[in-house]
Amino acid sequence: MIELELPDVDATRAAGAQLAAAAQGGDAIALIGDLGAGKTTLVAGLVAAIGGGAAASPTFSLVNEYPGGRLIVWHVDLYRLERAAELPELGLDDVIGDRRGLCVVEWADRFAVMPADHLRLELTHAELDGRAARRLRAVGHGPRGRALAAALRGQP
Repeated sequence: MIELELPDVDATRAAGAQLAAAAQGGDAIALIGDLGAGKTTLVAGLVAAIGGGAAASPTFSLVNEYPGGRLIVWHVDLYRLERAAELPELGLDDVIGDRRGLCVVEWADRFAVMPADHLRLELTHAELDGRAARRLRAVGHGPRGRALAAALRGQP
């Protein structure tokens, strides 16, 4: 497990960019955290660094696709889903593991959708030097998940 303090929005975006540098086709990332904890901000840094442009929250669209970079990024938000029966409509089976891109799932703890090999990121509100900040906890499951977690620490 890796834990990082993210003192501001720029640091949260930079963590996303660091993940982008290590990302490979077929990777899967689970994002867990309260509202406003920085999940979409982290994804925005990842998408921009991959070359996919500006990312927005998929809360109402449920799935945003960013095809313009070196990898497609599928950004999924499960927050508004009520039942597991709604999951097939999202097409997750088609994008999780697709070698053309990577899938990032916000609120991934709501339903069992992640493959065995994935990176789990938990973002929480924190205080750093008396200012609002975020704490990022990364846990890699499987070889690719562990490689992505190590990339956050800056290790090969």
